[in-house]
Amino acid sequence: MKVNVLLPAIGLSLFAFSPPAVTAERPLTRQTSTPILSASAPTSATDSSEAARSPDVHLTPLTRLSEAEIETLQTDLTYGIESWFGWAGLLKMPAPPPLTDAAREYRETWSVNHLDSSNFLGLWRNNEDYPYFVSIFPTQTTGQVCVLEFKPEWSLLIFNEALGEYNKDVITEEIFSFSMATVEDGHLRSHRVRSVGSAIAAARFNDYPVLLMGLEDNQDRTRVVALASPPTLPPDLPADLVAPVAQTLRYNGCITEG
Repeated sequence: MKVNVLLPAIGLSLFAFSPPAVTAERPLTRQTSTPILSASAPTSATDSSEAARSPDVHLTPLTRLSEAEIETLQTDLTYGIESWFGWAGLLKMPAPPPLTDAAREYRETWSVNHLDSSNFLGLWRNNEDYPYFVSIFPTQTTGQVCVLEFKPEWSLLIFNEALGEYNKDVITEEIFSFSMATVEDGHLRSHRVRSVGSAIAAARFNDYPVLLMGLEDNQDRTRVVALASPPTLPPDLPADLVAPVAQTLRYNGCITEG
């Protein structure tokens, strides 16, 4: 298998690599995130408005990535692409999603009046079997986007013979967060995540195109995510959260329709 990756922002030419001989996955870290909404129904119109707004939506965004941090993020992106594509080629990881015409056209449409922001728009996912999703929605405000993160809990039930009961061992905790982000001079920043346009790369996996991004969170963890579709709710989002999340997006001016 041969995989070509182009990272023009850091002056790399097309290159090929072989699948790694040992796992290149970085250690999982447990991360918690406060749910953005209460699952209970609001009792009034006022309650509805307040319930739809996350109390920490407009917290101070993370600082801009420095030049050194950008170089590190770009290196992590290259490493992540090699790891993901290599293991996917061995059928040890889910294949990266293809860059679809729908996603490309959606971003091109928004680039007419929101060029900076359009680079980040879409539903992105990482390489895990229980994937991390980040969906970035546009708004009509120049330089502002909505960031919805979700990752389902991954846990195992282990039988304790001494106690005669099952105990849950949480491998990775659920991530469920909504934040508003600014986009200026190619830098995306919310209080939860940050990235930069030069940490977005076009690549080919087997015979189809892929668009990937390096994303750093407020715990200094870097993820490599691939664009799966125009922005939408994550497919693994529990059914009972769909309505309140949609309400949150609507009340914060996030545009959810093409």
